Amino acid sequence: MRDHESAAQGEGDGGAATAQARAFCASAAALQAQRQFRHARDAYQQALDLIPDCVAALVGQGECNIELGAYEDARDCFELALAHNPLSVPALSGNGRLLRTAGDLAGAVECLRQGLRQQPDNADLLFELGLALNRTEDTVAAIDAYERTLAADPRHHGALVNLGLVHLTQLADAQRAQHYFETAAQAYPQSVAAQANLGLALQEQGQWDAALAHYEALIAQDPQAIEYRWNRGLAHLYRNDFARGWPDYEWRHRRGGRDVRRDFGLPVWDGADAARHHVLVYSEQGVGDEVMFAGCLPDLLARAGGVVLECDSRLAALIARSFPQLVVHGGPRDGSRDWLRRYPALDCQIAIGSLPLHLRRSSADFPRHRGYLVADPARVEAWRQRFRESGVLPTIGFAWRGGTRKTRAGLRSLELGACLPLAQARAAHFICLQRGDCAEELAAARRAGFDLQWWPEALDDIEETAALIAALDLVVSVDNTVVHLAGAIGRPCWTMLAHMPDWRYGSAGDAMPWYPSLRLFRQARAGDWRNVLDAVAAAIATQAFK
Repeated sequence: MRDHESAAQGEGDGGAATAQARAFCASAAALQAQRQFRHARDAYQQALDLIPDCVAALVGQGECNIELGAYEDARDCFELALAHNPLSVPALSGNGRLLRTAGDLAGAVECLRQGLRQQPDNADLLFELGLALNRTEDTVAAIDAYERTLAADPRHHGALVNLGLVHLTQLADAQRAQHYFETAAQAYPQSVAAQANLGLALQEQGQWDAALAHYEALIAQDPQAIEYRWNRGLAHLYRNDFARGWPDYEWRHRRGGRDVRRDFGLPVWDGADAARHHVLVYSEQGVGDEVMFAGCLPDLLARAGGVVLECDSRLAALIARSFPQLVVHGGPRDGSRDWLRRYPALDCQIAIGSLPLHLRRSSADFPRHRGYLVADPARVEAWRQRFRESGVLPTIGFAWRGGTRKTRAGLRSLELGACLPLAQARAAHFICLQRGDCAEELAAARRAGFDLQWWPEALDDIEETAALIAALDLVVSVDNTVVHLAGAIGRPCWTMLAHMPDWRYGSAGDAMPWYPSLRLFRQARAGDWRNVLDAVAAAIATQAFK
């Protein structure tokens, strides 16, 4: 509990009620530190039953309510605390955190700055301000807030780790990030966040052996540490060491402090005796992951007695057409199990992302396929006819953004205006494959000489997008779902990658095992797309289109 105010501002006569309220607050704070938030909230309530205007108890209860997702109750707690003491810095800090968590970033920033006007060097307020500003994508102001936090408290764990993360995931400065993670790890050797991210900073600098040695030492101290095993697994997968990587990849289900594996009431398939089993394969992660891992389905279908696939409803028709022997159920991940009654023969289950654990143990296990997803032939022909009517120029699909803020969108995406060299390389029909509202970007690019045809309604339907991609001569894209669709359909796709891309692309080379039709173009230096754009433009200029 961050409250430094009296545990009983309404103590009045200073008698037994005040002493008992303080005891309840102390007990609650201890429970809160142990993340026993329900019990802590109850203990704070016992203090409030004795001293209703106890600001410390109200703030503590509000913090517990945030952790429990009871945002309205948290709001009531902080409003009551501020009604009793409008200048309560802990209450302002807690309320700022609530507003940030609820998505009211402007309100959070104003609330926190109100507190800082009273206590400019309050580390808790400064740290919360950094969190809120970073969510607004004001990276410079967020860094300033975190650095001011460290000026007030040089050992502030959150500020050290978050500064490291900003430099690692938003500024592509792994060396600077390493400094902050090392400082945090020295101050807090048991900090999983500091130690795990220190390993990532080493990886991003290509120090694979050092990163793996770091993880091995940490796992030796704590064999059940999930983040260390997860990071170690990704490091092995980056290096195409699949036999070592997949077992640690299984720890993904337990990240975040809880087990998120989906239970369909069936035992987990262990990869053995597939011919005797009817296997339920269920969806997880994003659409791109489902498309990629679907490349394992032909192997499973050849071995199992029967396979039912539960997948994202947007993919159901595409996958069903591609694998006629597969039973496909498309639907939301809403916990419904009624549909399983139609398949009584099922006797085991497995997550689609766990299929490689049994079917892709080495690079030799990846087939040199020409595509395993089949776009709707009628739609494909309709797009080809449209392109023929436009002339004989090659058709090149293009996408320049990928990911979310959480998945490093800033590092793996380009500004469309920077991509003009591609249009200048060769006369072609460039087709926009970028989802979302990009009308203003396309208009600006058109004025600069990069004219992309755009059919946004086609990009909101995966079936139509797949058909469009299948009809193109070439796809050029950053890392996003377009790449997965192109690779799974077997279309030529030139993929523009950040210096340290996602694990599936490996750490080096111009090819990847999942999709033989991909050609990879990697940044030479973190954050610098110049060599990538120059290389792609040169390749477009010399490409022999059919």
